[in-house]
Amino acid sequence: MPTKDLQQSRAILAETLFGDDALLRLQGESEPDDSIRIRTTLHSDPIAITGITVMCPHCGARRDWLVICDVLGRIFLRCRCAHQWHEPELTRADFNAMVGEGGQKYPSLEALARDTGHDGTLAGAYFPDKAITS
Repeated sequence: MPTKDLQQSRAILAETLFGDDALLRLQGESEPDDSIRIRTTLHSDPIAITGITVMCPHCGARRDWLVICDVLGRIFLRCRCAHQWHEPELTRADFNAMVGEGGQKYPSLEALARDTGHDGTLAGAYFPDKAITS
């Protein structure tokens, strides 16, 4: 039996149109590799670690946090007084439990802090969780 009869025929795929390369399109739509990749979320409730409520060492705040997760999975907390610190007891899993859906992209962490009031301008200010109606 000749070997050419044993080979299965291969399907011939249609050529992609010029400029319709899916990989190049994906690379063009994604962020550049040299960008700093961090994820953030706002967390208005108090955060308790091993039963102890986290408190800002500068102003004493106990809620309204900006929670930051960097590429290495380290978690940072930022208070409205603009004090920010690494919280080694929190993990990426803790961050994922806090993060919501969607969100807005910001060009930098400083722009995010400014727009959310975590740059020091709203230090000591607390906002009600639900709108108060009279």
